[in-house]
Amino acid sequence: MSTPWFDTHLHLDGDDPAQAIFAAARQEGVGAFLVQGTSLDDCERTVALADPEHGVYTAVGLHPHVAASFQDMAFFRDLLARPGVIAVGEIGLDYYYNHSPAEVQRDVFGRFLDLAIELDLPAIIHCRDAFADCYAIVMERHCPGLRCIVHSFTGTPAEADQWLALGAMLSVNGMVTFNRAHNIREALAHIPMSRLLLETDSPYLAPIPKRGQRNCPAFLPYIGMRVAEEKQLPPDKVADITTGNACAFLHIPVPSPVA
Repeated sequence: MSTPWFDTHLHLDGDDPAQAIFAAARQEGVGAFLVQGTSLDDCERTVALADPEHGVYTAVGLHPHVAASFQDMAFFRDLLARPGVIAVGEIGLDYYYNHSPAEVQRDVFGRFLDLAIELDLPAIIHCRDAFADCYAIVMERHCPGLRCIVHSFTGTPAEADQWLALGAMLSVNGMVTFNRAHNIREALAHIPMSRLLLETDSPYLAPIPKRGQRNCPAFLPYIGMRVAEEKQLPPDKVADITTGNACAFLHIPVPSPVA
């Protein structure tokens, strides 16, 4: 049986039937999940979902939208010490909405990157309309101990090359399937398979043919199949490579086949 797909970036809120969502995804061949924490309350809920034995892992951090709520790192240090919490995120910069002041976003992002380096954990980076500042903040801390995943990558081929030069992994989601997303597919051509990850970013950005519906991890194979088409590879090869990439980068075992 082929290697399961790995959804490296998804969100669940308190009303979501998490176990049913995971079970439905497993039926579609998705065997590993990295659930993101984005706020204080969300991080506490997310950590409670961690179940490494069944391929469920979590990350904790402050999304740039709520960076202004930051107080201190003690809360996050406690959560990051718990089993199955394997990354710092979702963190970064978002200048599209600017729900938190840009200077606050930059300060908090830097603090979380420092924590990721200290704890030797990967950082899950959100970067929207903020490439220059985001890249500069990472560059200031560039060292062998900093592992970065740039999630929902929508940058240019040149930006992809710059992230890759820093050793980052780049993750694509349902937008790669959108008819007008030529820029994302152009950038995808610049990303070596060895540096590529897949995500749903659910419940947002459902891929074609599910666009307009509430997204979920069970839709990840549609993203993988479009990547396979663009890369001219069999889908099971894409699953094998991208899941292997994620597990190696996150320092976790490759999941057993689920379907």
